[in-house]
Amino acid sequence: MKPAAQALVDLLASNNFWIADLYTLTLGSGAVHRFTSADRDLIEDGALFSAGQLKFARETVRVVTGLEVDELRVTILADGSTMLGAQPFLKFVHSGGLDRARLALERAFMPEFGDTSRGAVPLFAGRIAEASVRRTAVELAVKSDLELLNVKLPRNLYQPICLHTVYDAGCGLARASFRSTATIQVNSTASLLRCDLTQPDGYFALGTVRFTSGIHSGTTRTIKAHAPGSLTLALPLHSPPAVGDAFAAFPGCDRMQATCVAKFDNLANFRGFPYIPLPETAR
Repeated sequence: MKPAAQALVDLLASNNFWIADLYTLTLGSGAVHRFTSADRDLIEDGALFSAGQLKFARETVRVVTGLEVDELRVTILADGSTMLGAQPFLKFVHSGGLDRARLALERAFMPEFGDTSRGAVPLFAGRIAEASVRRTAVELAVKSDLELLNVKLPRNLYQPICLHTVYDAGCGLARASFRSTATIQVNSTASLLRCDLTQPDGYFALGTVRFTSGIHSGTTRTIKAHAPGSLTLALPLHSPPAVGDAFAAFPGCDRMQATCVAKFDNLANFRGFPYIPLPETAR
């Protein structure tokens, strides 16, 4: 049963009210954006829910007894001119802007349109697990937090590669200390960046590149391969960058002991087990 104030219960019993969905989008950066399915802005509990350019449509929300990982499918209608803050929304999503984002859905019941004093009923909240960009829409798959209960155990595995991810708390390395800056050179494409980086072959492989200027400013991509003077991206940009666009590159790690020592000098934090024999040879 969903919690509701007595004033809201009385309103629902009257069968005479307006309804509107309220969406709260919380980005991984902590920025919060609020939207409503109504045709005009609404203020609920002091927060403004915008009825702007982004239009939301969703599937029906299920209510079940017991523990079950539920999923809500949401479609956000937008085009190339639709903005989220100061950025084109479709480009923002395509660039990974919804990574680690959360979406909460509430429903407001109003005796008169705009009167949200009766409060809103929470219907669903969870993490955005998938975001698919279409020509005029973004399709989201939002999974409930119960999915976190599916974490595999035991948490720690005995394996040759390190259990840490480069730059995380266990690794202990500061990402900023390994930051290299460069600019785009001629003959670059959407997936191959010609640049003035001179580090040895493979130094940036499995790392990331983040643009700091130009039309791709703020866009992040994983580096598939690296050779002096060029970076190959795992996922192409939506258009080729311009000559002179600036970016920052961060080296990646294959989590092997040799890489930890040679590239990062971080053996003290290495958490792999390279000397455990393979199952085929163990007796």
